[in-house]
Amino acid sequence: MQDATEGPLGFLQIDGATLEGGGQVIRTSLSLAFLQPSRPLRLHSIRAGRPKPGLANQHLVGARLAAALSGRALTGDDKGSTELVAAAHEERPLPPSLEAAAETAGAVTLMLQAALPPLLFCAPGRQLLLRGGTDVNFSPPAAHSALVLAPLLARMGVCLDTRVAARGFNDGGPLGQVTVAACCETPLPPLTLTERGKPTSLRAFVAASDAAACRLLAEALQRALSAAAALRGVEVAVEVDAPPPAAEECAEATRGRGGGGGGSGGGGSG
Repeated sequence: MQDATEGPLGFLQIDGATLEGGGQVIRTSLSLAFLQPSRPLRLHSIRAGRPKPGLANQHLVGARLAAALSGRALTGDDKGSTELVAAAHEERPLPPSLEAAAETAGAVTLMLQAALPPLLFCAPGRQLLLRGGTDVNFSPPAAHSALVLAPLLARMGVCLDTRVAARGFNDGGPLGQVTVAACCETPLPPLTLTERGKPTSLRAFVAASDAAACRLLAEALQRALSAAAALRGVEVAVEVDAPPPAAEECAEATRGRGGGGGGSGGGGSG
């Protein structure tokens, strides 16, 4: 990060080609821009490391949501843009609930990455409604937010509640929908993870838009967990989310105790 000479304090210059040159640079920069409230942020060379550089739909939606929560005005927030400026503007009251909707199955979990810090520290008490892909390629599934991220943040005094109202996949079907509510203590205590500890239970989650695929995925996951020697003797729960009426049938196929276990965490997702 380099400081430019423009303005009384200068722009915060962020090179979007840093490291892998992907969307994480955008999400991290905009989610933390509120820490420098008087300084404009300039992102250039956005997603330079990708086959199609520039802002894609999911990045654009997440950027606008983070900016709205943190009181920033965006310039260059267009699809395909390789440069984006976020500057502070006059504070405006926010509604109790904010909605961010992707045109495609852009990952709602990546939108959440951009929105969570300003939601906690700039717009407490607001609820988010995120529409897009809940279980898509190259992104954490929605179950990761509930089963992995939320328990870790709880150790820091952060309460994160994510609820899936509808699922969205890469199959060209309807968009998924997730509601988000969050609050936290201030200041945040540090998170210390120095010992692994012994596994006590494992929760795995399978979701699919097709009931037959759900059943096959759940059965395969159950077999794999049961055969894992490292998971022997610990309770295993395989949860499923399939279209009705096959959900009960799919749950019946995976009900019971597996042969193994592991640390509490997320499992598979179709």
